[in-house]
Amino acid sequence: MPGKNGELTPQELQDQFRTMSLQELCSEATAIAQIIETEDDEDDVFQQLQEYLTEATQAKVDGYCWYQEMLKTEIEEWKTKKQTLSQMCDQVIDRKQKQLDGLKQNLLRLAELGLIDDYLMGRNKAIEIRTNPKPTVDVFRDDYVPGIYKHPEVKWTVDKTAIALAYESGKDVSAFATVTYGKQVRFKKAPTRKRKKDKGKS
Repeated sequence: MPGKNGELTPQELQDQFRTMSLQELCSEATAIAQIIETEDDEDDVFQQLQEYLTEATQAKVDGYCWYQEMLKTEIEEWKTKKQTLSQMCDQVIDRKQKQLDGLKQNLLRLAELGLIDDYLMGRNKAIEIRTNPKPTVDVFRDDYVPGIYKHPEVKWTVDKTAIALAYESGKDVSAFATVTYGKQVRFKKAPTRKRKKDKGKS
C-alpha cells in the first residue's frame, strides 16, 4: 500500500518491478540512469532503485531463457511424436495398400482361370473386370530406346550458401542477389566475470 504521501515503500517498489515486462524494466532503468546523472542529492535512493531494477531484470532474463529452453524441449518432443506417428501411418497405409492390391490380384487370377465372370452383380454394387485403358510399358533394354523417347530430367537449384561465401570474400553478387544480415536472438549463460561484478555491487 502507498504511504501517507502516496509514495511506495522500497519493498513495494521491488515487488512492482518484478511484475513489469522486460521492455518496461529497460525503460525504467534508462529513466533512473538519466536521473542519477543529473541529481546528486538523491543519489543513494536512485542507486537503490537501480539495484532493484537490475535484480528484477536479471530474473526476467532468466525467465526468458528458461522459457525458451522449455519450448525447445517441447518442440523436439513433438518432432519425435510426429516422426513416430508418421511412421505408424506409413505402415498402416502400406499394409492397407497391399491388402487392396492383393484383393484385386485375386479377382484377376480367378477371372483368368475362368472361375468367375468378368462382370459380377451384387445387391448394390458390381465388379467389372476389363482391359485397363492405360497401357503398361516395361522397358527391358534402355540402350535400345531411341532418343525421341528419352527426356533429360535436370533440376537446377540455387546454392545460397555459396553466394553468401562469395559475398563475404568480397565478390560482387548485386547483379543477381541481395545479401543482408538479419538479427538473431541467442540464449546463453551469463558471463562469470559479470556475475562476480554484480555481486560486488550488492
